[in-house]
Amino acid sequence: MRQEKDIEQLFRQHYAKMYYLARCILSDDDESKDVVSEVFAQILADDVVLLPESEQGYLMRSVRNRCLNLIAHKSV
Repeated sequence: MRQEKDIEQLFRQHYAKMYYLARCILSDDDESKDVVSEVFAQILADDVVLLPESEQGYLMRSVRNRCLNLIAHKSV
């Protein structure tokens, strides 16, 4: 339960920045929202523990990587 509260706090704190990054890369509202949601779902599923000093970097890198993977998958 604590993990879900932590994820909710991370979501509130970082969603706008993560969405903006995804939107810049993908130029698509729905795909950008999906990418950000998938990052948080993966964190919950894998029970990832983020340190406060590195959480933003991890989240932004995760968004960027998912966007690039999505673009690569589309071009196949």
